[in-house]
Amino acid sequence: MALVLRAHRLLLDSAAEVIQNGAVIVSGDRIQDAGSWTDLRNRLLSDATVQDLGDVTLMPGLFDCHVHLSMDPSSLNATTDSNLSEPEMLDLMTLNASKLLDAGVTTARDLGSPGVVGAIIRDLIAAGEIEGPRLQVAHAPITVPGGHACAMGGEAEGVDGVRAEVIKRAAEGANLVKVMSTGGFMTAGTHPGKARYSLEQLKAIVEEAHKHGMPVTTHATGTEGIERAVDARLDSIEHCAWISGDNTHFEQNIAKKMVEYDIAVCPTMNTACVEHNYFCPWDSRKAIVSNLTQLRSAGVKMIVGTDAGIPLCRFERYFDGLTVLADAGYTVREIIASATSIPASICGLANETGRIASGFSADLAAFEGDVLGKGGVLAFGKPKFVMARGQVHKLQEITEVGDVAKQAQDTVRALRKGAGLPDIL
Repeated sequence: MALVLRAHRLLLDSAAEVIQNGAVIVSGDRIQDAGSWTDLRNRLLSDATVQDLGDVTLMPGLFDCHVHLSMDPSSLNATTDSNLSEPEMLDLMTLNASKLLDAGVTTARDLGSPGVVGAIIRDLIAAGEIEGPRLQVAHAPITVPGGHACAMGGEAEGVDGVRAEVIKRAAEGANLVKVMSTGGFMTAGTHPGKARYSLEQLKAIVEEAHKHGMPVTTHATGTEGIERAVDARLDSIEHCAWISGDNTHFEQNIAKKMVEYDIAVCPTMNTACVEHNYFCPWDSRKAIVSNLTQLRSAGVKMIVGTDAGIPLCRFERYFDGLTVLADAGYTVREIIASATSIPASICGLANETGRIASGFSADLAAFEGDVLGKGGVLAFGKPKFVMARGQVHKLQEITEVGDVAKQAQDTVRALRKGAGLPDIL
C-alpha cells in the first residue's frame, strides 16, 4: 500500500524549483512518483494513505559525511580511546545512529571506530533490525605507529604496511578507507600540523584501495599533509584546517589543485564552530570562517560532515554546522547541494539517494517553513518529518546545548597543549 506525503513545498533536489502544494508517493522503500498534488492525486490507487505534513519544505534526506558513532559526545574525554566493551559500544552506536535521524540525516559515513563494529551496525540498520541512516564505514583509520587515533587499531608503516592495512579493510567489509595524513588534536603528541605519511605511501593507499573498489578519505588538519593528500589524488579530505605553525593559513595553490583533481573537502563544521559558542581548537573563528569563504571562492567541492561524537558535538545538532557554512557565504541552495546531491555522488550513491525521483530510495526530510525563503538555514534545526528507506522515524527533541563553550574551555586548552600549540582562549 502506497503512502502519499503532501507538503506545502516540495524540493526535488538542490537545483530544482520549489513545487508548491507538492506530494511524494512512497511504495515500500522506494519513491514511486513525486510532483504537484494536483497532478498526482488523480493517479492514486484507492487504498493509498495520504499524510499531510503541512507548512514544511519536503526534500531529500541529508548526508553527514563524517561521524564517529562509537564515541560519546556528552563526554569531555579529549581522546579517541575507549574503555567500552563491544556490546556497550554497539548500544552507544545504536543510540547515536537514531539521533542522526532526529536531525534529518538519512545517510552517514562512520570514519573511525575500532574493529568491525561499524560494519555490524551498518548491517543491522540495512536489515531493519535497528533504526538508523544508511551507513558507509571506514573502520580503524590507517595511522603511523603512535599516530592520531592509533588506539583504534589501524597502525601501519611503510608502503607494504599501508597496503596490507588497506587489504585488511577490504576483508573486513569496510566501504572506504580513511588515512591519517597528519597528527590530530585528540591524540596528544601527534601534532595536527605535522604530515605523517610520505607521498609514496599515500599513493600506495589510493592505488590499493581503488583496486578493491574503495574510495579514500583522509584526516588532514595541517597544510603539508593536505598538499600531500591532494598530490596523491585522494578522493576527499576531512577537516582541511590549513594549520601551519601556530595558526592557520589558506593556500590558494593547493585549493586550485583540489578543483583540478576533483577532490571534495569535508570541513567538519559543527557546534564547536558556531559564533556564540565557539570552542574549535584550530584557530580563531574569524580565521576558520575566512578559510571556508576562500574554499568556496576557489570552487572547491564541499560536502557536509560534523565529526559528531567528539566532545560536545552531538549527532542531533547537525544543523549547527550548516549555520557556520552560511556565515562563510554559502547560499542555502549550495548548502543543500553539499548535504544531498554532492555527497551522494562522492559516496557512489548518485543513482540511489540525494534527490527525490522515481525509483530512488525513500530518504526524505521535512523542515519547518520555507528553507529557501524566510526560514533559511535555521529551518534545518526544526525537522518535522524524517523517513529513511521508506521507514518513518519517530522524532525526538533536539538537545539544547546551552553555554557549551564554558564547558569546553579546559578541553580546548588540553587539546592545544597536547598539540604543542599556544592557548587561544
